[in-house]
Amino acid sequence: MASTMADSPGTPAMVTTVRAVTLTLAILCTLVCSIRLYMRKFVVKSFGIDDYIVMVSLVFVNGFSALAYTITYYGLGRHQNEVPIPDLLIWLKIYYAALCSYLVVAMTVKISLTTFIMRIFPQTYVKRIGLSMIAFIVAFTISGEFVLAFQCKPVKAFWDKTILTATCLSADAMFAITMYQGVLMFVCDLIILGLPVPSIWRLNMALKKRLLVLFLFSFGFVASIAALVRFSTLAYTKDSTDMTYSAASSLIWMEVEFNMGLLAGSLSSVRQLFRIKSIFSTHDQSTANVGSKYPPASYELRKRSAWNDYGIMKTSEVHTTVDEFTRPESQEHIVPIYGQGDSVRANVASRY
Repeated sequence: MASTMADSPGTPAMVTTVRAVTLTLAILCTLVCSIRLYMRKFVVKSFGIDDYIVMVSLVFVNGFSALAYTITYYGLGRHQNEVPIPDLLIWLKIYYAALCSYLVVAMTVKISLTTFIMRIFPQTYVKRIGLSMIAFIVAFTISGEFVLAFQCKPVKAFWDKTILTATCLSADAMFAITMYQGVLMFVCDLIILGLPVPSIWRLNMALKKRLLVLFLFSFGFVASIAALVRFSTLAYTKDSTDMTYSAASSLIWMEVEFNMGLLAGSLSSVRQLFRIKSIFSTHDQSTANVGSKYPPASYELRKRSAWNDYGIMKTSEVHTTVDEFTRPESQEHIVPIYGQGDSVRANVASRY
C-alpha cells in the first residue's frame, strides 16, 4: 500500500532530525565496528567471543535503526491529526516492533561491552561481576520481553483498535513498566562501565594516558547519559492524542544510547588502524609500521592464567614503534600487569 505521507508537501523538522540522527549514527557505528572486526580478524588475528557478539549486536542495532528510519515515513515526527488512518495503522505495527526490540538490542550492546572489558581487564573481580551482569541482563530481558510483547490480549489489539473485546495494559502501567526497565538498564550501564576504572587508575602510566583510556570508554558514559535523558521523554506512553510526535524524542535518545554503547568497545581499534601507540596491555595487540625506515622493536611479557573461557590469557605487552624519523635505540620500561600494582622490568631488544 502506497503511503500518502510520502506525498505530503514539506517535511517537519522533527522528521528530518530523526532521519539525520539515525542515518549518521548508523553509518558511524557500522564503520567503526567494521574497522574493529577487520583489525581483530586480519591484523591481530585473534577473533574472540566479544568480536562475535559485536557482530550480532551491530545487526540488531542497525535493524533497530532501520525501523526508526522507516517509521518516519508513516507518521513519526508528525502530529497525529496530520497522519492518515492507513499510515497510522502501519505506524502502530512498526512502533510495536520497536518497543519489543528495545530490551533485546540493549542486551546485545551491554553484553558486547562487558565481554570486551573482561578481555582487556581479566582480573578475577571483573570476571565475576561481568558474568553476573550478563546473567542478570539476559534474565531481565527475557522476563521484560514477555510483558512488552503480551501487553494486549490478543496481541494484534495493540494496533487494531477495532477489537472491542481486547484487554490491554493501561497507559499508566506502560509508563511505569518502561520507566522501571529504563532505570534498571541505566544501573547496569553504570556497573559495567565502572568495572575497568580501578584498574585503569592503577596503571603505571602518565595521567594524561590514563585519561585517554578513560576517554575511549566515555562513549559508554554518553550512552548512559542518553538513557538517563530518555527518562524525561517516556511520558509519550501516556499521550493518546499525539503519540506519533511525542515518541520521536524518545526514539532519538534510544539511537544515541545503542550506537554510543557499541562504539565504546570498538574505538581502540581505530587508534590501532592509524598506528597510534596503544595503551591497553593485552596478549593480542599487534604493532605494524609499514613503510617505516626502521622495523618496529617490541617485547612481550606473558603471565598465563588458567582462565581461558573467553580466550583470555593474562598477558602484558608493550610495543615500541620506531617512527620513520626516530633514531632506533634500546629502551627499558617498567609496566604494570593489568593495573594490579605489580611492576615488571624487561629489556627491549631492537630487532634490526
